[in-house]
Amino acid sequence: MTKNPYQPTEPADAAKAVEQLKSLPTLEDTRAKLVTTIEKVGQQISVVAVEVTWSWRREESRGGCMAPFEQSQGQEILLNSYVSDVPIPDQHWQQAYDAVAGAARQLGLSGATVFKDAPNDHDVQFSSDSGMVLRLASQKAALLTGNTGCRLPAKEH
Repeated sequence: MTKNPYQPTEPADAAKAVEQLKSLPTLEDTRAKLVTTIEKVGQQISVVAVEVTWSWRREESRGGCMAPFEQSQGQEILLNSYVSDVPIPDQHWQQAYDAVAGAARQLGLSGATVFKDAPNDHDVQFSSDSGMVLRLASQKAALLTGNTGCRLPAKEH
């Protein structure tokens, strides 16, 4: 029997999910740490690839959480984009990747998904079981961004 993805999480599981969220840093703290990490990694990349300069673009977006957290007061923030109009040159890609991978480990992001890895066409995402994401891409431009995963706002923590 397949599980209905639209069926609400059972009350006991929803209560466990809330307790799990309470054990994680707040939404605001997670966002601040992710922003600081992205800016730091951007600076590290710019040291080896001086033509790559970063700026924040677009608005961040907030939303509710997916199961099993959908009954909590948790929220998720998809950060705005830290962008360079100049892509990361291929000769510096490995150093950029290593900088992001190191930052991802410090954030506790153990999963890595490589979407693209071809000359002048790279896209990799690091993630955690709790939904936090750090992403680096470089094609016609370069991108650093992230997602907090589901977290409780400080007022609900």
